[in-house]
Amino acid sequence: MSESTVKARRAASTEPLVRLKSVGLRYRFPSDGESTLKGLFLDSLLRRRARPVDFWALRDVTLEFRRGEVVGIVGPNGSGKSSLLKVIAGVLEPTEGTVDTSGQMPPIIDPGSIVNPMLSGRQNARIYGALFRIPPSEIEGFLSRIEQFSELGAFFDAPVRIYSSGMVARLVFSIAVTFAPDILLVDEILSVGDEHFQKKSYFKMLKLIERGSLAVIVSHNTSFLEGLCDHVVLLHQGRVISRGKPAEVLRYYRSHFS
Repeated sequence: MSESTVKARRAASTEPLVRLKSVGLRYRFPSDGESTLKGLFLDSLLRRRARPVDFWALRDVTLEFRRGEVVGIVGPNGSGKSSLLKVIAGVLEPTEGTVDTSGQMPPIIDPGSIVNPMLSGRQNARIYGALFRIPPSEIEGFLSRIEQFSELGAFFDAPVRIYSSGMVARLVFSIAVTFAPDILLVDEILSVGDEHFQKKSYFKMLKLIERGSLAVIVSHNTSFLEGLCDHVVLLHQGRVISRGKPAEVLRYYRSHFS
């Protein structure tokens, strides 16, 4: 199945699955204050507290994504791409604005934070089966498919605490795509594993898209995004500076930031 085949057979509906309105995300860091010896002495003498410094990872982001769409997110490092996905996933609460989502969405943005390291891969997958409301009579079939797709072998029944970071990412991605979510958020996850696993993951994602899942993809592979996406969003310093057809947005991105 080619990218062009998927795009030709896929028809986006008018139903929005993700709505962001005037979203801002602020990180607050403690300031070092004055670094001179005199400044440090006065801070200590007067017991002055360092004022916090605000960093806005996202600012005034208004976007709407619909069922059956494939949306690419690009931007230079530090532009807010991963923060945007984490806000959509509910991993981070926006400082301002609103985020509304509907449909099932597996939390694969930060793989290390969503699995219990004391449990095995199979046990973690079983928990997510319950979260996805898979009937008990069907769960073993799902677990078998997850085990096969992840290619973890005997490690599928070993505690996740002994996994490498790549193995954790493979487990979480395998869980996500097996449960066929309505919304799939992808943050360079296809770079996980060897070439064989990357290719298999890529085609699995194409099948989900063809079935009508919304896919929001962060990637530095602009050729991949141009061939697959319906439209692309360009972020810079936390703001949307361009959104539209992949060829147009990516041409601007390459000329200004590559």
